[in-house]
Amino acid sequence: MKVSDILAQKIAEIESRLPVKLKGSSKDSFASVLGDSMTSQTASNAPIIDSALLESTKSSTTKYPLVSGSYESVYPRLSQTEIQELMPRIDAAIEAFSEQFNVDPLLVRAVMKQESSFQPFALSTSGAMGLMQLMPGTAEGLGVSDPYNIEENIRGGVQYLSYQLKAFDNDLKLALAAYNAGPNAVRRFGGIPPYEQTQKYVELVLKYYDMYKALK
Repeated sequence: MKVSDILAQKIAEIESRLPVKLKGSSKDSFASVLGDSMTSQTASNAPIIDSALLESTKSSTTKYPLVSGSYESVYPRLSQTEIQELMPRIDAAIEAFSEQFNVDPLLVRAVMKQESSFQPFALSTSGAMGLMQLMPGTAEGLGVSDPYNIEENIRGGVQYLSYQLKAFDNDLKLALAAYNAGPNAVRRFGGIPPYEQTQKYVELVLKYYDMYKALK
């Protein structure tokens, strides 16, 4: 089998795992979706990266460090260079929606780092999507029509995080546990649920939050 045939087969396998069907042929579908994501705007009017900005940021480094993927699901992963190119757009959306929903942008960064490692096409084994790892039902309830659009995903994630902070009287640990396991689970157990994954999640997000505050 030719290398090109193997590549086409692998891309087709990736597409079959995605909850949103990628456009175009197997050879150009990922590039097509990435292009759509980079050119579609939401009401936030966050800046969209153009070719000039991409060229100017290729040699720069982001203030906030990136990490490897948190999930083992198969999905189109951007290289660290590609993520760096998207960081101005991600940063702009974080700042805009953090201000809108009165959430610390550093906390949003910490959640995003743990959730997706800044991978816009992240897909968990449970079906959570995008930068802030929104579950399909949560995304729909928040009015997020395209979970793989950077601005829509971040807006939904920040809004959902703000709901949890309000619901649990700004108790950061409980709000993060609710973001991960759901508010009903936190209420049912009267605190952080006794799930190893959730307990580790809260621990890591708080660690990243402290790290970002130290870098500020």
